[in-house]
Amino acid sequence: MTLTGLPNLKNKPYGGAYSVWDKELCSVRDECVRAFSFPTDITKLKHKYFETYKWWMLQPHPKITGLDQFQLPCFTNGTSDSFAHFYIKYHQCKRLRLRRGEYFFHQWIQKTHYADRFAWIEDEPLAEGDVVMLSVPFANTGNCPENLEDLLTECDRLSIPVMLDFAYLNLAEGLEVDLTHPCIEYVVTSLSKVFPVENWRIGVRWQRSSDEDPLTIINEDGYEYLNVASMKLGVDMMGSFDANWVRRRYLSLQAEWCNTLDLIPSDSVYFGLDTENKWSEYSRGGDVNRLCFTRLWDGRMTVD
Repeated sequence: MTLTGLPNLKNKPYGGAYSVWDKELCSVRDECVRAFSFPTDITKLKHKYFETYKWWMLQPHPKITGLDQFQLPCFTNGTSDSFAHFYIKYHQCKRLRLRRGEYFFHQWIQKTHYADRFAWIEDEPLAEGDVVMLSVPFANTGNCPENLEDLLTECDRLSIPVMLDFAYLNLAEGLEVDLTHPCIEYVVTSLSKVFPVENWRIGVRWQRSSDEDPLTIINEDGYEYLNVASMKLGVDMMGSFDANWVRRRYLSLQAEWCNTLDLIPSDSVYFGLDTENKWSEYSRGGDVNRLCFTRLWDGRMTVD
């Protein structure tokens, strides 16, 4: 067991959540890396990265509305970079609220920094003075969180700051999310799950206000502190593969594996869901057990 109280599933064949090391994706990735040359205009590359990402990520989700209200994008080292700064901002003054089964990083932060200022969303009503972190699609299921609109409406009423984690966004399609809720301060995502680029740390944070933190400062025009190689790789990968490519490629395989293992297909194509507790060793604290297929699909793991 880890500090979070969750079992370490990295060495189990269906554990964790990983990109699929698809041969075509890896081939294009490696060619882009080999062809990289340091850009002469870093600011131009940065803005191209933001423009490309904003258009690309929403392609399969025409009912996600309101991202245009988030006019201040920042390049981030994956999503964890954004999470850390969100927690730094609020850990002295807010009570953290998570849903059971949330991404392990947040459960670790809860244990280490919010131990006496925390409650599961399922256990107590939201209240003034709370702060909410929520993955969409939800980390434990790969589906849109239940009652998302009601939760955001209540956060509006109580002036509760919210960060939405879209890390699994481009493993799914057709999500419906209204980002115009004023409670939503940040929307974050990365390419680490949809492409085999987890070690390049290619992320973005969209924010409404100009409140300065280290991320906004180093993203100002004229600064050269950003990981330009990762930005360029992100632009090239998004230019080479549309945002629904991975889902289309693996949707039928997901169905086959779910049928074989008696699982329910998640909306996020890498996962199958166990609602009967037949796979209890893969419990992440919620009422559903999530199995990830990617390392079996690409040969990194095997089953007996």
